[in-house]
Amino acid sequence: MKYNVNSYSEADVLTTTDERDITLSKDSQVLIFQMFSKNIYSNPIGSVVREITSNCFDSHIEANVDAPVLIKKSIDKQTNTHYISFIDYGAGMSPDRIEKVFSVMFSSTKRNDNEQIGAFGLGSKTPLAYKRSTGFGEGEYDNSYFIITIFNKIKYSYQIYEGNNSPKISLLHSEPTKEHNGTEIRIPVLERDLNSFSKEMVRQLYYFENIVFEGFNNDENNTNRYDEALTNVYQIVRGKSFLFRGNDYSDYIHVCLGKVAYPIDYSVLGLNSNDYRLPLAIRFEVGDIGVTVSRESLDYNENTIKLLKKKLELVKKEITELITKQYSNVQTLADYFEVKLNFGKLNLNNGNSINVGNLILHSDINFSNFKYKLFSKMPSDNSLFSFFFKTKTFGKKLKRNRYSKTNYEFFGGYNELKNKTNILYINNEFVRKIVKQAYLKSKFDMYHIVEKRNINFSDIHSINDIQTLFNIRLDINNDEIKNLIIEMQDEYFNIVRKCATNYDELEIPENFIIDRKNNKSPNEIENISIPVQFVGASKYRINLKDLINYNSLIFYGNKEDESKLYQAYKIFCNLFDDIIPVTYYNNYNKCFTNRSDENKKSIMFIVLAENNLKYMQYCKKAYKIDQFFNKILYRKENIIKDYFQVNGIIEKYKQIRNLYTSDLFAKVDAKWSMKIKNIKFIFDNISKVYKNDNIGSMKESLSNYFDLNHIKMTTEQKKLEKQIDEVLFLQNANASTLNYIDLPYNLDGENNEELIRILQKVMIL
Repeated sequence: MKYNVNSYSEADVLTTTDERDITLSKDSQVLIFQMFSKNIYSNPIGSVVREITSNCFDSHIEANVDAPVLIKKSIDKQTNTHYISFIDYGAGMSPDRIEKVFSVMFSSTKRNDNEQIGAFGLGSKTPLAYKRSTGFGEGEYDNSYFIITIFNKIKYSYQIYEGNNSPKISLLHSEPTKEHNGTEIRIPVLERDLNSFSKEMVRQLYYFENIVFEGFNNDENNTNRYDEALTNVYQIVRGKSFLFRGNDYSDYIHVCLGKVAYPIDYSVLGLNSNDYRLPLAIRFEVGDIGVTVSRESLDYNENTIKLLKKKLELVKKEITELITKQYSNVQTLADYFEVKLNFGKLNLNNGNSINVGNLILHSDINFSNFKYKLFSKMPSDNSLFSFFFKTKTFGKKLKRNRYSKTNYEFFGGYNELKNKTNILYINNEFVRKIVKQAYLKSKFDMYHIVEKRNINFSDIHSINDIQTLFNIRLDINNDEIKNLIIEMQDEYFNIVRKCATNYDELEIPENFIIDRKNNKSPNEIENISIPVQFVGASKYRINLKDLINYNSLIFYGNKEDESKLYQAYKIFCNLFDDIIPVTYYNNYNKCFTNRSDENKKSIMFIVLAENNLKYMQYCKKAYKIDQFFNKILYRKENIIKDYFQVNGIIEKYKQIRNLYTSDLFAKVDAKWSMKIKNIKFIFDNISKVYKNDNIGSMKESLSNYFDLNHIKMTTEQKKLEKQIDEVLFLQNANASTLNYIDLPYNLDGENNEELIRILQKVMIL
């Protein structure tokens, strides 16, 4: 990174007094080495991964090499020592260069080059900040590491380690070789830290390309999810002003400086981070903006703040242009409804998509090819539906829910048409059929019949409705507008026909008519046995009579519905602990049980062959899996939405370390301790269900039934989150200091007076 080390010394200084140089004391060398090799990094493992990998790529740039960088995990089975190696195939390092780079603090070869990442001359020494406890005594550790470099057909092996006054570098071995130039930084790693190294590789190297990971997925028993993520099989989408790889690094716009990702502190910019909730990286070349000496965060000087704000506007402009271009293919009413339904869904050229709805407004988009763009205001799909159609509701009257009524009733609109199965339509006058009505009631409980309204352009009330709906002044002689409205109604009715069922053409199953006449199932049906697969358990051949007499809920489907059934089954198991799904059929006693607790109420989730689905109509409470929400899941809607309302607070609260909630900390600082106790009191009063991690793990599945993206916290919850953020800020401010203190396991012990005095002296409170 191009860096001007003379910028301070070249400044013009006017003085009226004697001028003297400020120098370092003779014994300051030890302190400086301690500060800049070990104490500068708040995240030593992350810094090692970032800096050493960056050096590998810089070496490739210097040598004009296209080969991938190799990051390798290995183990010396004789000593049971684990190693992480960072290997490049660049220029290699001569003994003179080794001495210049590794023997001199603040020496860098990259200050005049914006292609390479380094500048401060500290990155090559970052492994000294990774301390491995030796177990020989309290506070004793080892932070040595190895350099194996090939230069001009000679392989050199060095060890760098911490000396009494300063780090030392020692040549261990040299020998001739035919291997290509290159350098390996080999770092001994404690077994307990292997997962942390993998985690930091995923995060620190998020925008690095051309890396090969070796040895991270060889063990079949390896359960480290970060090892599984260490792959180079991904694609980075490159816009003019942004990059996109995925959602794993951050939910907010961040910075990619060269290859290194950095979060943005929006409070420093005076911006609201929620306005930039988008997993994109702003593209900056190395040297465009500055970083702190540790390279762990951006340096928010005046120039950086100015450039960040400018680039954020460029990203917003480019995103708006991309989404506008994408929406240029919106022509039909269905196209328009899909866009309104998923507004801001930007499709990318790698097959992924991101939602940019937080960044742009509807008014930012010009639907240039939309058939009905003549209207200055386009009504919502629900408003149009209410104007164009009449709906009659039949069947049972279901209870309403405090969050939403649309789960049980039908208020019209494109989304409901697509997702509800209990919608029918008629082309002409509605003629009620008693048997058909009974069948629909038995199948859906509540169902709805849609028919077109007659739009009367000579009626003053209709004219007023049209003018309000479309924000136009309607001239009754303007045939163009009237024809366009009629065309829109016809097109909307075609959508209704496509999504709903024709009431007049609906065929009633013969078995339903027989059952209705006899009020019972025929004997020949009851004597049949069919194979039934219990979701989450085994398959049994079951007498249909027993299935018919089963008096609890049954949700069923065919083989194609198996994934829906399994999803519903998992949701049910996690949310309804007072009812247990059936997993066993007792052929001897002809009954259904669950071996875990036979005394509880039961429910069935079953998979049937296609030709056996017809028998489900004889079961008293059997429903297709599509009715899972309306029949039972709606009961948990309040709990689920309340959970996700406070889930973010819970996750933040879990980050508070035991030290700050302990009785010991109350003696360190009574004011902060009382604040944390108040937070804990409020937090502990949250219902147990909010702490049920199973709900959080099912967010993707639950999103198929509930809108979980627009849930807002209450004022009290926002206040609690703010208080937790303050504690976490305190915790982060003290993290680097407390990492050097070996805190006792039992913080609430009786003999901690000395520890309390130490904490009062070293902590920032």
